[in-house]
Amino acid sequence: MSYCVNCGVELENGCGACPLCDTPIINPRESGGKSQKPAYPENFNIPESADKRYFVFVVSIAMLIPNIVLSVLDFAFFHTGAVTYIASASALIWIWFLFPLLWKKPLPLLLLTLDAASLAAFLNLIRIKSESAGWFSAVALPIVVSLWVVSALFMLWLKKPRSRSLKAIAALTAINIVSFVVEICFNMFYNNKLQIWISLAVTACCIPLTVFFVALSKSRRLKAWVSRKFYV
Repeated sequence: MSYCVNCGVELENGCGACPLCDTPIINPRESGGKSQKPAYPENFNIPESADKRYFVFVVSIAMLIPNIVLSVLDFAFFHTGAVTYIASASALIWIWFLFPLLWKKPLPLLLLTLDAASLAAFLNLIRIKSESAGWFSAVALPIVVSLWVVSALFMLWLKKPRSRSLKAIAALTAINIVSFVVEICFNMFYNNKLQIWISLAVTACCIPLTVFFVALSKSRRLKAWVSRKFYV
């Protein structure tokens, strides 16, 4: 075992410099070259999974503290019940953005189902707190279910490799379907009429784009021209 000539600290074999005073070490009895793993590594690499858990923990505490403070203030002074909306919205944000970080191998379809269920529960809580109750079953719930169905089908369809043109066509089709569902639900609830004018306008915008992407997927010359012009 060697010792630093400057500060006297004990050194491990293979050290190129003293870890305490940074004095160069020259030991003729040891083979030249530095060790691949120094005794005192300068950089400490945190595993990605632990780093994500730490991030979730810090953000969760940062979200929890305001909810606790607002709950105490509302219970002691204001008595408005608004903290219920704030706490439920915080829980919804946590489920949507932080909970997936805790998974080693996320399951997109399962997480999508959890997101849809939490959104439906949040909207149902608003229904319970509000005076008007019919909008949840007539508008909110059908829209959430349609979004879940369209997104789930899109995820299942993407399990196989698809070209960019086909992905764009599928996305336009999904947007078009959701626009019809949203407009029908709103018009039937508020006007009691089946009107789809806005959705037809969305369809009129989607059709030329769909035709372009279909032509792009069929024509190699057009695909090459677009790639050369727009670097895609």
